[in-house]
Order: sequence, then structure tokens, then C-alpha cells
Amino acid sequence: MPKTTDMISYCGLYCGTCPAYTQSLATTAKDLQKEVRRAKCDKAAPGLAKIPAFKAFKHYDRFTDLLAVLTKMQCKRPCRAGGGSPECKIRKCVKDEGLDGCWQCDSFSTCKALGMLVDYGDVDRTYLKNIRRIRRQGPAAFAKAQRG
Repeated sequence: MPKTTDMISYCGLYCGTCPAYTQSLATTAKDLQKEVRRAKCDKAAPGLAKIPAFKAFKHYDRFTDLLAVLTKMQCKRPCRAGGGSPECKIRKCVKDEGLDGCWQCDSFSTCKALGMLVDYGDVDRTYLKNIRRIRRQGPAAFAKAQRG
């Protein structure tokens, strides 16, 4: 089991709340895949797509493709232990700079590498709020608060 501060990713997000680390999306997607197969939705989709209320079934293949991707959305380890994307520019920058995390960098608020998190769905900029909190409280207090 990783130390609690090891659950803080380089960018300030907390792995313990990440759907990829908790595997909540992958597990739910696998369960839904099983149910969809059991219900033989692939056979019913063409007919259902003809009914106005169910016309979205014409995109059934796209749905199952997305479902398959969601089942793979899993990190076996926290970011600091090699989980997440091996191509992460944030991880590379932090390591190259010899820092523990972005909270030790004075230019985090204007960082282009961190800004990519908005493109990946962090539109409310949780990472910035977390980095500011970590700078104020320290990593141990932040991690303790995240565990609840």
C-alpha cells in the first residue's frame, strides 16, 4: 500500500479519487458490457433505431466501442509509482526540475503542461485548487484531508 502522500500525483490531483485508479468506470463498464450482451442488444439495435424514441440505437457500435475503451481505463498504481500515462509531460517536467510536484514550482499557474488537464476534463481546474492547497498545508495534510 502506497504512503498517503504517494497518492498525490505530480499535478496535484489525488489518485485515490481518480476513476482510473479506483477502477470505478472500468468495473461499471464491464458490468454494463455483460448486461448488454445478455440482453442481446446488438440484435435489437437495428429495429430499435427505427423507433423515434430510440433512434440513438443507430449509433450502437460507437457505444460499444466506447464501452470497450472504458473497461481499459485502469491504473494499477498511483502516478508516482508509474501509474497513469508514461508519456505524461507533467511527470517529465517535475522530474526534470527535481521537484516533488507542481506545488513546488513558482510558475504552476501559467504552466502550459498543466493546462492540458483542462482538455482532459478538469474544466473546473481542480488541479490548481489542489496545488494551492498543497502549497498552503503541505502534502501530508492535503493527503490526509483527501482520505476523509
